[in-house]
Amino acid sequence: MHLPAVLLLSAVAATPAQIANPGFEMIADGDAPAAWTPAPGHQPAALTTEAPRSGERAACIVGDGQPRAWRQTLAQPATRVYTASGWFRARGLRLGPRDYARFYFHILYKDRPYSDATQIYRDIPAGTYDWTRFSVRLVPQTQWPIDQIWVTVAAQASAGTLDFDDLELGPATALGGTLSMEWANGLKPRILADMTQATPREALSPRLRRGHWKVIDYAAGNIEGKMVWASEETGAPPLTIPLNATGWHAVYLGLADPASLGCRVLARLTRDRAYVPRTRARGALEEVLFRVDDLTGQSLHIAQQPDGMRADAGLAYVKLVPLTPEEVARVRADRAETAHRRLVATIDGFSYIYSRRPTTEEDLLLETETYRDSDFGTLILQMSGADMVNYPSSIGEMHGQDLDDFARQGDRYYAEAIRELAAKKINPTKTLIEGAHRVGMQVHVSVRTAAWVHTEPLSDFFGSRFYDQHPEWRCRDRDGTVVARMSFAVPEVRAHLVSVLREAVSFGADGANILFARGVPVILYEKPFLDLFQQRYQEDALKLPETDPRIRELRAELLTQFLREVRQMLDEEAARRGDGKRLALSIFCLANEADNLEYGLDIRHWSREKLVDLVLPYLGAGGSKARAYDLAFFREVCAPAGIPVKPTLVAWSTPDLDDMMHRAVELYDAGADGLTIWDANSGADRGDRWAVTSRLGHIEDVRRLAEEGAPMPPVLRFGRLGDLRVDGRYSQNWGF
Repeated sequence: MHLPAVLLLSAVAATPAQIANPGFEMIADGDAPAAWTPAPGHQPAALTTEAPRSGERAACIVGDGQPRAWRQTLAQPATRVYTASGWFRARGLRLGPRDYARFYFHILYKDRPYSDATQIYRDIPAGTYDWTRFSVRLVPQTQWPIDQIWVTVAAQASAGTLDFDDLELGPATALGGTLSMEWANGLKPRILADMTQATPREALSPRLRRGHWKVIDYAAGNIEGKMVWASEETGAPPLTIPLNATGWHAVYLGLADPASLGCRVLARLTRDRAYVPRTRARGALEEVLFRVDDLTGQSLHIAQQPDGMRADAGLAYVKLVPLTPEEVARVRADRAETAHRRLVATIDGFSYIYSRRPTTEEDLLLETETYRDSDFGTLILQMSGADMVNYPSSIGEMHGQDLDDFARQGDRYYAEAIRELAAKKINPTKTLIEGAHRVGMQVHVSVRTAAWVHTEPLSDFFGSRFYDQHPEWRCRDRDGTVVARMSFAVPEVRAHLVSVLREAVSFGADGANILFARGVPVILYEKPFLDLFQQRYQEDALKLPETDPRIRELRAELLTQFLREVRQMLDEEAARRGDGKRLALSIFCLANEADNLEYGLDIRHWSREKLVDLVLPYLGAGGSKARAYDLAFFREVCAPAGIPVKPTLVAWSTPDLDDMMHRAVELYDAGADGLTIWDANSGADRGDRWAVTSRLGHIEDVRRLAEEGAPMPPVLRFGRLGDLRVDGRYSQNWGF
């Protein structure tokens, strides 16, 4: 079923939304501000003449335990994405467990019940602060024209006052096409809602059936169609959906999760070499951006995750929004602008195999295809550990190949997958290097300097033969306790890791990365270090305090020597290639100078000697004491040498998008040249998260987003599934 959705246009008002009396200057009868009324269930707010932000008055809510508010109704505004902002001042504002202070908006739709209204708000913080601007992005549903917008400032506080002034509502700035209404033709899409047009038709079934997609009739909003759905156990084959489109379009997927079981759909165009994932429908229909591209001669291909930790998949519709010539030019210019590509991503070389069990080049390339047309310009590609690699090697080793039992299911997936890939002569590291190059990224292959062995019961899987064969080269603490590290005071240890890197760089990488941030120290009080110290200073380091500067100086000298050895290897590889290009050396280090020097990481010296080309500080590494990045230090020592500094945000430990954006702005303002996103592909399948993460190199856009809040994908409630209404007063599932 193809729904053009142009019926919206006749009902869409051309009048822009504009708040009347936004500064509360005009007074109506009864001393209330003109155009404002109390919200239902609330007492009137008040007015104040005490130091308004502008004019002679501001609105005021006194914290007396009563719910108070001013509300204004905007009639028949244009249907589009809006940004609302206002200025707020708090003086001793105290909010108890049931209290609130909110800048609140209701979007009501023409001829739709209140239950379909979109509600959006921004919490206003308690405390004491001067006039501060707070903003929020208003994203309406796309299938109905807006009838009214209710603008409300409401609070119930136990003490203090909240003043507000100069409220605004205006068109939102487009942010990469995340929302279909950002485009000029966003309200004139072509919607493909009948998934039975997909091929092969024999892969479709009206019932749950192994190896088939279940077809389900549905209605949601003004869309009626036939979705396809498959469970994690189904093993359904890929489907091809003809788009029959020419020219540039924004393509959106209507992810379907009718039973709150989760949803993960893989999608690609005909020309693509790999799928990319889109996920999370939250028990409803969630519209997420898939791609902005020229669709001439292209079909859409969808699939389930073929192996590993599988997931349910459902697709209800495909939305195609044609771009205007001006929009096409803007998209192309933005993609050609390399200044935005200031982001660094990491892939650990293990987790994606552990979870997905990829056994083909297409399966592997999902990891890099994700970064196409994003702000990521550099990939730090780990092979898995110190000398743990995911390909046949005479230097490193493929873990799990001698086991028939595994502590975790994912470890078995990993061992089986790399064995199958090796049998097919497919090298995962080489494949991802080539895939990253195809999407415009530079690649630094990376070793974890301390990842030699794991605690029980994982030691059989993660143990290193090199570590096992050379107990004399392990690190030891002052009391003689063996520490699970190999000492960089030993030339053979350094040479072993240089050889691991040399092999990986030879696959076509653009440089090497040393991951010091995972596992310092790598030099302690083992005999090789003690002998060097005795030879140098004629003293026993064990009889000196740990703070003796000579101990740290010798550690730093040894780690500097290691970097020189890596640098020499890179120069030799560059000479072998003969293309005149320098191979880069990047490092992950700790967050400030003191922590780095504690473990022999002399960033100041490395910068002066120009040993490194890119510095990636990491906050929160084991053994560190820093609670914040000292970017002033890094700028001081790295900027004179022209070395970019890109501090790290960890994708899976910053689930709150607003927090991620605010932290990004703080780091840019402190002098960061870019950002490193650790495990950037963690959450890349979520439309809302990737809309933010993939564009963190657009600094001014990030500033706006940090103020307005992240754009959330539109969500539609199902009205009908099969022949059963599911939006009534009584849930059909209450009996289970």
